[in-house]
Amino acid sequence: MTLNDKILKLKELILKHKNAVVFTGAGISTDSGIPDYRSPGSGAWEKYDSSIVSIPGFLRDPTEYYNYALEMYPIRASAKPNKSHFLLAKLEKKGLIKGVITQNVDGLHLEAGSSNVHELHGSIRTCSCLQCGQFFPTDEIIERVQKGENPPICKTFEGEECDGLIKPTAVFFGEGLPKTPWDSAVDKSKDTSLMIVIGSSLQVSPANSLPDVALRTGSELVIIDLMSTPFDTRATLKIEERAVLVSELLEQCLDI
Repeated sequence: MTLNDKILKLKELILKHKNAVVFTGAGISTDSGIPDYRSPGSGAWEKYDSSIVSIPGFLRDPTEYYNYALEMYPIRASAKPNKSHFLLAKLEKKGLIKGVITQNVDGLHLEAGSSNVHELHGSIRTCSCLQCGQFFPTDEIIERVQKGENPPICKTFEGEECDGLIKPTAVFFGEGLPKTPWDSAVDKSKDTSLMIVIGSSLQVSPANSLPDVALRTGSELVIIDLMSTPFDTRATLKIEERAVLVSELLEQCLDI
């Protein structure tokens, strides 16, 4: 099939089902300037050891994580939603998709206007104290690190002294997923008859089990990703192309 044939097939599936659930990973945000983790030559884990975003690694050496965060912060702070994010928001408003399940922590789906978003791995936009649970804007914490407080430590909570370590509210490797978005994502995956995966290599557990949940309840599966995934042979349609190009062509095809 040519790329145009695949776009027409994707349009046909979306219009046929009208209840699609979209599952997104880091690949949907690369055209917003945020690098993904596993792409050859550009993935973040080619430069950094992924253990810096694991709970054992963070607790062992939080300074190393915040050095990584300082480098990534300008990129994340300047990132804006791209055509893929905006198209999903349009499709939701048109009643053609029922929501977005995302592994991403960048908040770009919400910024683009999607309202039914399940952030499985939390958000990078806030931080919290591991001791008292107090929340802080990430901007404030990064500013403190830039001024030399690395790692940042909580000072007080409700008038009492606190010396807890401050960590992003994004889920690190080794942490459990937040219960509410996870339960909602499982329910959405069970109820849909079409799951569209965009920009995920489907390597990270347990989020990568959701396509299987959908397939086991009779759903069709579409995968849009440049890399191979464990579910390619089970997909009704696989499009190996950048998400933003697929989104541009699909939007033209749907005429919305």
